[in-house]
Amino acid sequence: MGTAEILNSLVMIFIMIIPGIILKKKNIIDDSQTKGISAVLVSVTWPCMVIDAMQIPYTEEIFNGSKYIFFLLVIIFLVIFVFAAAVVKALKLKRAQAGILAFMLIFGNTGFIGLPVMNALYGKEAVFYASMVEMANDILMFTIGIMLIQISAGAKTKFSLREFLSPGIFGVLIGFALFLSSIALPEFLGKSVSAIGSATTPLSMIVIGSQLGGIKFRELAGDINIYVASFVKLIVVPAIALVIVRFAFGDVSLLAKVVIMSFAMPAAACTVIFSQQYDSDADFAAKGVLMSTLFCLVTIPVFAVLLR
Repeated sequence: MGTAEILNSLVMIFIMIIPGIILKKKNIIDDSQTKGISAVLVSVTWPCMVIDAMQIPYTEEIFNGSKYIFFLLVIIFLVIFVFAAAVVKALKLKRAQAGILAFMLIFGNTGFIGLPVMNALYGKEAVFYASMVEMANDILMFTIGIMLIQISAGAKTKFSLREFLSPGIFGVLIGFALFLSSIALPEFLGKSVSAIGSATTPLSMIVIGSQLGGIKFRELAGDINIYVASFVKLIVVPAIALVIVRFAFGDVSLLAKVVIMSFAMPAAACTVIFSQQYDSDADFAAKGVLMSTLFCLVTIPVFAVLLR
């Protein structure tokens, strides 16, 4: 895919953010309605998109690629975890913000933004690989990630299997099981799943637009740590992934592009949800997520062009 095609695909996606911004600014939708749309995304359209993406013929190459993805991710996550700890220590943040910042640097929005971007840039096979990244991301997020937030809030660390077993995880497991067993959904069911899944991109962009529409820039301007967090998350973290995948492993495949681009995504939206849930600094989390989402409109195209 050439530079022009990459930019056209990304512009097409990010134009979909504009209606969300307008709807929020005009008070046509409020926070409760945005949460409702998010619930539909997480529980219905997102799992359907993943299942549809995994409706491809089984091959050893793709199966081995999935195992390779997990191997790569373990290495990259370990490096970024150590790097995030160093950044937090250098900034000398208070405990609540330190845990949240580490969480934001490690975990990206590989779902709402990541899957639609991969689909637009590289097609259905890329969504398959991106779903594997998302599953690994969720496994770590709902274990190590939650513990980081709990520590930042001064709460007792614990792991909840119920919270971990999300609709997105079930979508990946169902889709992967169908892929492994070479089972194709009946046409009427497959087309229904595909049609529902295709709503993920526009709906997710509207939700993001709504979040951006609620930003009060004056509140963000004075917090230098938010800018540092956004720069590190959107530039340094994907650069680390690029160095590891391209130079340490010499990989320039589609799979490699998906892995690197996954780390170029903005901070995960659930950073705010977890911070609220465990009474940590939710305001700091919201600022970080929104600012990194805003800046990713520039940085994602840059990395997409670099990897063309």
